[in-house]
Amino acid sequence: MEYLDIINELPRGHLRTAQIGMLREKFPDAAIPDDDDVNSGVIRFDLKLPAPSSSSKTREVWLDHAIVQETCPTHAADTRKFFVDKPKFPISSAPAFAKTFGSKRRKYAALIDVVKRLTEERKLKFQPTFMFPIVSSLGYVNDDMNNLLKFMEDCFKLNQSRDRRFDGLLPGVLKGRFKTELKNTLCFALVRGNALAINNQGLHGVTHPC
Repeated sequence: MEYLDIINELPRGHLRTAQIGMLREKFPDAAIPDDDDVNSGVIRFDLKLPAPSSSSKTREVWLDHAIVQETCPTHAADTRKFFVDKPKFPISSAPAFAKTFGSKRRKYAALIDVVKRLTEERKLKFQPTFMFPIVSSLGYVNDDMNNLLKFMEDCFKLNQSRDRRFDGLLPGVLKGRFKTELKNTLCFALVRGNALAINNQGLHGVTHPC
């Protein structure tokens, strides 16, 4: 943010160069990650999804997802207590969800602030929206996952308009098929990931997931 202040407030010249040089001296040396920790210090997102937009800039969704295991020893007691004490609250506000979502927000907070400022100053050629979709081992999802599904559904509907198809299928039919197939795909991925997690915990009665 200090770098953005310098380039916005000072014109090009020796003064700006000197200020940037002094700021660069404050940066820590880049650490080379060990072989056992290839993601150490790396900021990355799982997916970047572009979408058609009527504006001059391309709208994008940057997402980093997570799968939480409410029944694992780490969250089991808190999850059970949540169901007993707050039966009318959405499961997306349970401790396992809140802890995972908070961790994602803290990890990317600085990057989101910088991107937001650059977007407001019209210095980006895209319009990123950040999402942290979370799916639980019991099949629950948070608000960002619902928003992501809605975003994907809208993109599909826009791209499959009647004017752009030659098979005679109506957009409503395509929308229904897409929703069903997408849900089936997510459910299969959830079951497979949950089976893998349980198998890795060494629990009996679980075979290797296909």
